[in-house]
Amino acid sequence: LAFAAIWTGVWCFTGVLTYGAIELGGVDAVALVAKADSFTGYDFSSKIDPTYGKIGVAIVLNELMEPLRFPFTVSITKPIVDAFRNRT
Repeated sequence: LAFAAIWTGVWCFTGVLTYGAIELGGVDAVALVAKADSFTGYDFSSKIDPTYGKIGVAIVLNELMEPLRFPFTVSITKPIVDAFRNRT
């Protein structure tokens, strides 16, 4: 249960950071979706709101960070659990 709570917290934190980086960096999410459209043959870029596009790109990038996030979360779970156990 502790791992799930910590992993969810780390996932949310990296998601917010990813969206913030996209927003502050001026990334054109619609252009990224259009690039993906050229590979898939779909036409999502003409139908997507730029704000929702940024959220979608942030979610996709956040999921792509999972190979980095998982070992990090595994490594910090025990020290966090131990710290909470020692407080009581």
